[in-house]
Amino acid sequence: MIKEPDTLMLIGFMGAGKTTVGREIARQHHSKFLDLDQEIERAAGMSIAQIFQKHDENYFRRLETQVLSQVQTFNGVVATGGGVVERAENREILKNSPATLVYLHGNLESTISRLLAEGQRPLLQEKSTADFFQLWEARDPKYQEVANFTVETVGKTPQRIAAEIVALFSANEDELAFLALRSQIDAFDRQLFDIISKRMEVVLAVANYKKKVGMSVSQPTRMSNMRAALKVDYAKNPNISDEFIDELMTILLETAMKREDEEMQRG
Repeated sequence: MIKEPDTLMLIGFMGAGKTTVGREIARQHHSKFLDLDQEIERAAGMSIAQIFQKHDENYFRRLETQVLSQVQTFNGVVATGGGVVERAENREILKNSPATLVYLHGNLESTISRLLAEGQRPLLQEKSTADFFQLWEARDPKYQEVANFTVETVGKTPQRIAAEIVALFSANEDELAFLALRSQIDAFDRQLFDIISKRMEVVLAVANYKKKVGMSVSQPTRMSNMRAALKVDYAKNPNISDEFIDELMTILLETAMKREDEEMQRG
């Protein structure tokens, strides 16, 4: 069984939810929590925004390295900053750390959504969308280089992510790869349901259009053409059979028709 670590360190891109998840793990285990950015602010005597304004990113990174080296044996959960892996010195500290490092891995869409919800960050203010994407891609292998474990975060609540991380430390060594695969599947499932939810929003718009022009809910030719087109597009995909397309589209179309009918019956 994997030994529960004295120091659990969360790494990942800004907006990955490291602080929120870290606080949740600490709450569940009645343990201490430390935010590396807050420790940097304490050491500098100013906010991170002020550090960037008064100095520059290089100054911030040097200070980050100093503080990072001091928290490696912190007895609890540590949330790091998104750029902690930028400096080679930091990566060496993390690779040789007695702490257990968990990489909270998401995708760019979920990352930007979280950042917009939280408010702007210094790097988000300075960089274009293209630069931001390149930064996101460049950091991913660096997180993987130093991480002991990776947990997928897309579509999951902080409570769910925390539970997955906690579960790692009640698992046997040979179960870890299996748990990582399950984490990926769980993330994919939530992405599927998010897409279905967005699809239903479009269905409502279609229902309103049909109501406006007097069109019937059922469009058999359209439905038949959709199935046929999907079967052509996925004909060479060994994971998606014609039968699967028929079964899935039946569920989606029946649900959509029911929702359209409900909407068209309203006032």
